[in-house]
Amino acid sequence: MNEASDMPLRTPVAIAVGAGFKREIASLAAMQNFLKEWPPALRGDCYCAALRACESARTGEMQLGQARQAFLAFAEKAGILWTGVDPVTALREAKIRRGTIRRASRPRQRPNQPRQ
Repeated sequence: MNEASDMPLRTPVAIAVGAGFKREIASLAAMQNFLKEWPPALRGDCYCAALRACESARTGEMQLGQARQAFLAFAEKAGILWTGVDPVTALREAKIRRGTIRRASRPRQRPNQPRQ
């Protein structure tokens, strides 16, 4: 797709691209290019719907906002939608929460009671 026919998104879609890095998808062409780069083994129904929506928006059969929504649904299903949370911090906090839950779920030890 050439740049002259590209359509910018009102609000870019932020996706996580590994190691805590964010990539902003800011146009129809960027959505289509990202989808074309997606590994074939990971393509499912949501991927196909997003790809069809982008093509429909390019040809004018669908509004750009609808294609963006389909891309958002794909990104969420794929687990790549940017949440704004640093993954290292999120993992650390999850580990702390798991430790807190384990400690809370352990039975309390009673002080030694004298035998009768």
